[in-house]
Amino acid sequence: MRLRAGAFLWLWALRYVSALEESEAGVIDWHKELVGVPLTDSAKSLPAFIRSDPTSPTKKTGMAVATKSNVLAVLNPGSTGKIVWRRQFDQSEGRILQYKTHRDALASISGPGGSYVRLFESFSGNLLWERQLHPPLLGRLLEPANGQNVGFWHELSDIDAYVLTNGNTVTRLEGKSGKTLWSWNTDDISTLLSRVILSPTSIHAIGLSKTDTYALTITTLDRKTGALLSQSQIPSQITRGMRDVFMFKTRDTNAPSVVWFEKNTGTLYSAVLDGNIISPEQASTKIKFAKVHDVQLEEHGLFVAETKDDLPYVFGMYSSGLKQEWDFDDSAVSKSETPSLFSGSVDREGNAYIARVFWSHSTGVRHSLPFLIHNKTRFIAGQYPYIRCSRTGATFPFDTAEHGVILHCAIDAFMPHSYSIQHRMLLTTSTGAVQLWQLQDLQWTRDEALSEIKVAALVDLPERKIAEEIDISEHRGFAERLIFHIVAAQNLPQYIAQFTKRFATGSYSSLTSTTSSSLERDPFGFRKMLVVATSYGTLLGIDTVQGTVVWRKIIGVSSIGPADVTPIKMFVTKSALEGPDPEVVLVAEKKLRGKRTKTSVVFHFEALTGRWVAGGPSGAQVSGTEVVEAFTLPGQSNVVGVVSADGRVNTYPSTRLTIDQASQLFFTRAIGSELRGYSVDSGLSTPAVETWKKAFTTPTTFPNTISSHLQVIHRPISPVASYGK
Repeated sequence: MRLRAGAFLWLWALRYVSALEESEAGVIDWHKELVGVPLTDSAKSLPAFIRSDPTSPTKKTGMAVATKSNVLAVLNPGSTGKIVWRRQFDQSEGRILQYKTHRDALASISGPGGSYVRLFESFSGNLLWERQLHPPLLGRLLEPANGQNVGFWHELSDIDAYVLTNGNTVTRLEGKSGKTLWSWNTDDISTLLSRVILSPTSIHAIGLSKTDTYALTITTLDRKTGALLSQSQIPSQITRGMRDVFMFKTRDTNAPSVVWFEKNTGTLYSAVLDGNIISPEQASTKIKFAKVHDVQLEEHGLFVAETKDDLPYVFGMYSSGLKQEWDFDDSAVSKSETPSLFSGSVDREGNAYIARVFWSHSTGVRHSLPFLIHNKTRFIAGQYPYIRCSRTGATFPFDTAEHGVILHCAIDAFMPHSYSIQHRMLLTTSTGAVQLWQLQDLQWTRDEALSEIKVAALVDLPERKIAEEIDISEHRGFAERLIFHIVAAQNLPQYIAQFTKRFATGSYSSLTSTTSSSLERDPFGFRKMLVVATSYGTLLGIDTVQGTVVWRKIIGVSSIGPADVTPIKMFVTKSALEGPDPEVVLVAEKKLRGKRTKTSVVFHFEALTGRWVAGGPSGAQVSGTEVVEAFTLPGQSNVVGVVSADGRVNTYPSTRLTIDQASQLFFTRAIGSELRGYSVDSGLSTPAVETWKKAFTTPTTFPNTISSHLQVIHRPISPVASYGK
């Protein structure tokens, strides 16, 4: 009888048993594609909008970026900013120094002195060819990265690349194969060539020669043979090197020209390079300038010069010299506005635009003022109807609290009809974010600072019912709580039945299809909050279900300006089991701008929202020296100990009760190739004492012991789990 009953129960249970397929396992898997934070320190590698060849049957637009991660990429300006293609350059060959587009091709120069040249298809990323022009060990390491440049001729009769490398060599590379057609080199070590520009029969290499002052050097070569045609020098009072030298095509004759700025006198000079005699001309204006902005309109002969009172003027280069084209008459000095950023753009019809972007303290928003300054008709300043001129303005709600300040703005503008300009902007911020704005609307944000994560922590999410109950129970009395538990006990049989079914069948609600906007634990506990600190002074909270950024915070803000913050370690000091709002403490080093010393600081915040618990965005200082080690105290997971450079252990939060409860503490420190152990007394009143050390290298095995580096990887405290990957 018992055997029959047992067999019947087993057969009845089989109706709930089924095999788990991979699709039923609630797999959570996502990957965030990154390219790195764009370079903004050189005009040769700034982010820019690019377009397909005007003769191409398909019209394409992309955004080219060269990044600090040594990646060259093109982004899609669509709704998500998806990567069209990206190319990771080997770190051993050096950083990307320049990229330049020509029709449907994109050329890059990288490595010491520009040792490597590559040509890609602009919108597919296919590598057409690559060449090493000199060994990297023979490359000149220049800072800033001058001495390399690439130029193309605008007509289809010549698709070759003319490349300047190492500050002294000009090479013509065949456009189809990259084969070297000719190469010219100068042995003058006092001259550094930095730019090239082409004319119908010649190529001009421009640089500086150092004597008592800088002299502008112009070398002219034959485009067909590479033969030296002429060399000349123009005395100047240039004081800041090639940052004040610019190359342009004249607006009326399309001839090559050079413009330079002498900061000491605030004067602009120019010279046209279309003849045997080079005659420098001073700009015919009494205005004294303080700086010049290259707005990437070399082919249109346009740039912006600014006075010491931040009044910007647009200048054009002509065969007769420099002429003032336009001025931003609304840019008068105002304490309510920050210094402006300027950016240029050219639409498909060949019209050029310049945008001014600034922050208004009075309105609390960014302003963009793009205007059209050229079309296919001849431009004659101030004379209508020979010029179609238009200006428009827009404000956009840029969030400085999340993204810091704008470091660079690339603009894409066009005119749908007369006197109306539509534009979009690609912004690079101080927090490593890349944003696309369409007028006043934010289209998307890429948090490229995630490519440089320093420390991270996974934080468990609270159960929804537990979190709600904790919040409600704070306002209940004893009798109300008792009645609540009696009522809840009525659901016990239903809970047992559901638990048995889940245990036997593996039937859970889908984790990836949840529509809940609140952050709550899923049945498996896979869903967590990933809190990261980056090298750009930012904290980010990421929902691990789909990798979406939930919140952002900037750290290290001070009253005297931004600070350099280096994250060291991160600890979860309050878990979801202790309350509905888990808390995290970040230990970091902060160095104020203009000061040499570092201080140890902690940032205390809520993991789910980024809301500050204590200290705020400036952090709470725990020591006046740098961080040596950090850990949670034994038995006190909510108390962090920070070891400073003098060996003393400081606690956060600092309370006498916490210090007295501390038991014996030990920590290790890697110094060179040695691992050293230290002990701390229970009262934390004296500096740590070195108790042991062990060397992991020997002169026999590793002769270069001085350069050896030892890294300690601590065993994680949390249990190891497999996600089936």
